[in-house]
Amino acid sequence: MSHTDSSRINIIFRRIGLFTCSSVFLLFLLGALVRATGSGMGCPDWPKCFGLYAPPTCECQLPKNYEQVFQEKRHKKVAKFLKTLRTFGFNEKADLIEKDKNLYSQEKFDPTKAWIEYINRLFGVLAGLFAVIFIALSFLNKSLTKTRLWASIGFIMLILNAWLGSIVVATNLLPGIVSFHFLLSFLCLFGFIMAIHKAGPILYLHNQESNKVWFWLWIVIFSEVILGTWSREQVDVLKANSILYLNGDTNEMLNFMAMDMLFAIHRYVPGIILIFALVKYYKDKDFRTRKNHWFWIACICVVQICLGAIHIVYVVPKWTQIAHVVLGSGLLTYSFLVWLSFKKEEI
Repeated sequence: MSHTDSSRINIIFRRIGLFTCSSVFLLFLLGALVRATGSGMGCPDWPKCFGLYAPPTCECQLPKNYEQVFQEKRHKKVAKFLKTLRTFGFNEKADLIEKDKNLYSQEKFDPTKAWIEYINRLFGVLAGLFAVIFIALSFLNKSLTKTRLWASIGFIMLILNAWLGSIVVATNLLPGIVSFHFLLSFLCLFGFIMAIHKAGPILYLHNQESNKVWFWLWIVIFSEVILGTWSREQVDVLKANSILYLNGDTNEMLNFMAMDMLFAIHRYVPGIILIFALVKYYKDKDFRTRKNHWFWIACICVVQICLGAIHIVYVVPKWTQIAHVVLGSGLLTYSFLVWLSFKKEEI
């Protein structure tokens, strides 16, 4: 392979990598839409939707006993999943899942929810196609040898997440599994970003800041995102137990007093990050240029704090859920990219 061909493949590799990362990030937006609209069970089976390659437009296209039919299919898939958990020694977790009452609830057909979930799956397939091309290119060019490991990790995480998506549906959005599904999405994205970075820096390489600061900031934000996902699942638990509103009054705010300590941590960490970012921002001699990374970190934190307050006061509106997830995902990805740009040594 000539040098020109090798360079061309490198350029294509980076472009396909950016398309792959963008499609994965888009899934955060679509996933948030699915979550906010309660469309997670819009299609009670996987990968098809009500046994069809495209969702039906009306209930008349389904058999009369469709609820029972798809519930039985779900139970068979759950049984296989529980067997796998017990094989690896997770007997207690398997028993908890088996006893969960949500496994036995039947899902009514809703065309809007079905199509929202279906579109989410379509973009998941698109991300998979980009990922296949991306990893194939990493093996076609010897100059991309260093990228293969990270591209492979991202691809494996994508496949695992697709499988876990089917388990999420089969277990009727079981708490814990939904959070793990979200976590794997980030590991997938970070794997692909690392692969692109190995082929060449994504952002301008900085030398004036310690990469350790950004690494720990990324870890804190990652932990905060995970806590946010868990807190959102607690809201579903409150709703299921009819204690969603403070003092039991539907005119009241969210019953945050019934949520655990992890939610309290999730509430206050953004304030700590905001103060830290502002301190770093004003210590920078060039802060007036408004191109300081800490400025954008602080701005996102302010918006996230406001959205969190709206969640509590107005009991988690749909639009704020979507905005909160997308901004949180963006902040986490942004901090990861900046951390990579500050690294001097080989990754």
